Amino acid sequence: MRDAEWSHLPEDVRPLAALDAEQRIAHIRAKRWVDYPHAARVLGRLEEIYAQPRSERMENLLLIGQSGMGKTTLIRKFERQSSVVIKGVGTFRLQPVVVMLMPHDPTGPRFFSQLLKAVGVPPIDTFEVGAPRESTVLRVLAELQTKVIVIDELNSVLAASPRQQRRFLQLLRWLSNELRVALVGVGVPETRHALLSDDQLRSRFMNLDLPEWEEGAELTRFVTRLIWSLPLRGPSPIDSPRVMQLLVGRTGGITLGICKAIERAAIAAIRSGAERVDYGALQSQEVWDGLEPPPATVRRRQRSGRG
Repeated sequence: MRDAEWSHLPEDVRPLAALDAEQRIAHIRAKRWVDYPHAARVLGRLEEIYAQPRSERMENLLLIGQSGMGKTTLIRKFERQSSVVIKGVGTFRLQPVVVMLMPHDPTGPRFFSQLLKAVGVPPIDTFEVGAPRESTVLRVLAELQTKVIVIDELNSVLAASPRQQRRFLQLLRWLSNELRVALVGVGVPETRHALLSDDQLRSRFMNLDLPEWEEGAELTRFVTRLIWSLPLRGPSPIDSPRVMQLLVGRTGGITLGICKAIERAAIAAIRSGAERVDYGALQSQEVWDGLEPPPATVRRRQRSGRG
């Protein structure tokens, strides 16, 4: 077939359909961005947080969603969009947005080490021996012109004792005040409890939920765009209500499960020569091997009568 015969695919994907099976499978397994309304809403809120002027009381954001809903993908996209490169005698990259992973043991020293690691600075124990830890962090982030610090998996703070939690939250408030930076916490729904012990910090955070998918037009559009990004040589009839019901029922509406099931079905379609994903293909047990919705999602859907 020639590119023109794959009219069901976007023009930029058609050349990929000419590749051999293994090359197309590699493309399917690669990471991709598929836009959808909830993602656009989250990115819009993050841009608002980024655009606010520096002040003594910065507005912060708490992004909440079940594991597998794509929170980390969203904050990494936000980080890339905000990257600044200065070219001159040498190339210098500012980091107005710093994305770090919350340490499992949320002590001050471990937090600062993770923060420095996120900006490519050697561990604090070998960096400017004798310099106060806090002043080193403040200086580095000031030089990088950091405006937003994103803390992924903030819910890890709940593993600490109540006293450790309070001290850590005080540390976050101090960091925000000293640098006049905004904080974005990212985590599962339980993360909200992490802020309850600090009234001042909690009042500065705006909650933003990334909900699980429900059957409807938005999910249909998302799945259709996902299918369009895959170099299958035949059109895939997946925009039916029963397909959406199957996807939501088997995944609990979790983005990772939906994407993984469709990608597995697409790979199987290439290997079998079917070259399309349909309701029958998505009923294969191999597609769903190991893909289960989070227990909390199952319980919530059962209580609401949807599962």
